Amino acid sequence: MSEMTDTVSDVPLRFAALEGTHRRHASPSSGSRGIPEPVVLPVMLVRYRPGNTGQITRAVHLVPMPDRHVAGTVGTLCGAVLSLEDIETVNSGQGMPCTMCILNQVTAAAPTLVPPVGSPDSDDTGLINGVAYQAWAWPVTQHHDQIRLRLDCDVSAIAIPIPLSTEILQLLTARHCDPAVLAHPYTPQHHLILTGERLPAPLPWPPGVHQITGTLLLPPTMTPRGPITWIRSPHQDSLHLSREIDVFGALRAILGDSHR
Repeated sequence: MSEMTDTVSDVPLRFAALEGTHRRHASPSSGSRGIPEPVVLPVMLVRYRPGNTGQITRAVHLVPMPDRHVAGTVGTLCGAVLSLEDIETVNSGQGMPCTMCILNQVTAAAPTLVPPVGSPDSDDTGLINGVAYQAWAWPVTQHHDQIRLRLDCDVSAIAIPIPLSTEILQLLTARHCDPAVLAHPYTPQHHLILTGERLPAPLPWPPGVHQITGTLLLPPTMTPRGPITWIRSPHQDSLHLSREIDVFGALRAILGDSHR
């Protein structure tokens, strides 16, 4: 098979999937009772195209299979954020796999354990183990120190250049749409605005603005390039107050004013 040369439009058609299955195991303390494990979600296999990076860094990453469309940027299971213009798809068995992606795929299948209040694994904010995220009904999974937000439901993450995102944040706040905003080490020139009510069809985002699909790691998760941090901390109503269309409308208003 020749080297793949996928375009953005046919990326979903060429991704390889690792199908998850239900598995059961019995622990020594559970007697004959089997403990069901969650389904391991199918993933896509991607790596950097030749010439975009050194051969030693062309590891094959895992990205959750999208439920709708693939946007301009995808989030991998190890926390990397990759542009579709820079990556290609591969089949199972091609290339060297990303160890962290594989470990995160395996450990994410373990049940999430909520530590008791006051335990060494919890803090006053409840965010260290994702307790607050889960209480807010955010689509998150957690294992140890990794908190993963799925972007295949109603949640959207928009990467916006920092100067522009600062203006958008001010406008959204004035409109009583207070979003949660992230700084991510893989996108140092952008801030990531989290929104609710993701639209079924992709919006015409301007150049430099990207919607992220796949998965997104939340604080206090650590990535290979450093920590993910909050620029604007979330609260219980963050995803209800700031919808994808609200961010798009604020963006159009600011760019329209700048153009005029």
